[in-house]
Amino acid sequence: MICVKATDLIDVIKMKKIVGTLTADLTINAISQDSRAIQPGDLFICIEGTQVDGHRYVEKAAANGASLIVARKDIQAIAGDVPVVYVSDTGKAMSLLANRFYDYPSEAMQVIGVTGTNGKTTVTYLVEAILKGLHHKTGLMGTIEMHVGDEVIKTKNTTPDSITMQQSLRQMVDMETEYFTLELSSIALEMGRAWGLDVDVAIMTNLTHEHMEFHHTMEAYAESKKLIFSQLGNGRKNGRTKTAVLNADDETIHSYRIATAAEVISYSVEDETADFFAANISYSQTQTHFDLIVNGESYPVVTNLVGLYNVSNTLAALAAVYATGIALEDATKAVANLEGVAGRLEIVPGAQDIGVYVDFAHSPDAMEKVLSVVREFTKGRLISVFGGAGEREHEKRPIMARIGTELSDHVVLTTDDTGKEPQEQIIEMMIAGIEKDNYEYIENREEAILHAIAMAEPEDTVIILGRGHESDYNDKGTMRYLLDSEVAARAIAARNAKRSR
Repeated sequence: MICVKATDLIDVIKMKKIVGTLTADLTINAISQDSRAIQPGDLFICIEGTQVDGHRYVEKAAANGASLIVARKDIQAIAGDVPVVYVSDTGKAMSLLANRFYDYPSEAMQVIGVTGTNGKTTVTYLVEAILKGLHHKTGLMGTIEMHVGDEVIKTKNTTPDSITMQQSLRQMVDMETEYFTLELSSIALEMGRAWGLDVDVAIMTNLTHEHMEFHHTMEAYAESKKLIFSQLGNGRKNGRTKTAVLNADDETIHSYRIATAAEVISYSVEDETADFFAANISYSQTQTHFDLIVNGESYPVVTNLVGLYNVSNTLAALAAVYATGIALEDATKAVANLEGVAGRLEIVPGAQDIGVYVDFAHSPDAMEKVLSVVREFTKGRLISVFGGAGEREHEKRPIMARIGTELSDHVVLTTDDTGKEPQEQIIEMMIAGIEKDNYEYIENREEAILHAIAMAEPEDTVIILGRGHESDYNDKGTMRYLLDSEVAARAIAARNAKRSR
């Protein structure tokens, strides 16, 4: 159990005002922004979120036994006898306090942060697979799950709040973790969830249209991603210099290179002058081969990930582990340890004469890349199934529908997390972008998947897009379980049974 003297803890905050009696022997057992989780001896931090203001729950926290409260607004009337530390920014204070409470855990590991629109999950899994293959102890945090040693924990947010982050890192350090890899979303970076995280290597995958409901403009979106690179700083960490790994095929490389004081390693599938370049690329339905060119030396690479965009992801991962001190001869051989990532061009097994895949692609760029890859190895028709998510990014719906119908032989339009937005409105926006007549609409997503697989003929490929690994399905405001790969597996079994009669 962690126990920190309150005076030592709040000493990390320089600008503060203490109201009430803060005794020298007062100790803090835990930190929380959730009043329901507060127990005697805990510190409660009032966080002002988009939906909830923690200042409204001070009475609840005090009643539960809070020993200290950190706030921005005047709460003296409801705090009772509990001492209060007033600060100008409780979010920043929370990151500082959490980092100190858990004894700066990111300083004890090599930390690799991955940001970008597409590829974050794949890159983090690649980094982990390479390092594990070389017998290093690793931790991972991302969209799908968190790994602490061999333990797998499902996650809700791509990047958690700073308390959860530091608590998880402390757990990893206690398990002697050497390397920690995490996804850093633009929203998390802008909201300060990565404050207090001492990153060794920061990776940029790419920047395409996403999260406009939060950022509003592509310029603001790009600036939020840039934060992790500017936060690398000028200093060293445990005697090691820091590194920015940037995609030379993405226009962000120019401004991000200027934004960071760290050394830059560039990677590319197009520009042979990049530090890490992929030559002689070839791929099939299940593997990709290429030669990694670094400083004039060539290293053969075989990966179980398919497609040009996954070559780019692999380059990013290799550059990152190289920056931490791993030899390229070892890293390139260990790439093949990653068999695949759930929901990322995931093969659904069991089909006898067709290919069936599930992919998380839910942006125009990601959809175009995935469909282009699958098209190259599909001998028959390419049948795609997708919809438009509700309550966000209306403008990308017609673009995705147009791309889907242009790159597919047949499209089955359906639903995708409608939320409380009428599905009729969503599908109307999507159809507005379609210029071909090679589509049909089946509102029920399960029925759409079953139909697409049932209609497939030998050598066809069916790809189900948009949800990937996600199993929480928002159906008109009601959450229910729906996993595309499981529905597809049932559809394949039904198809096999019918064809064997």
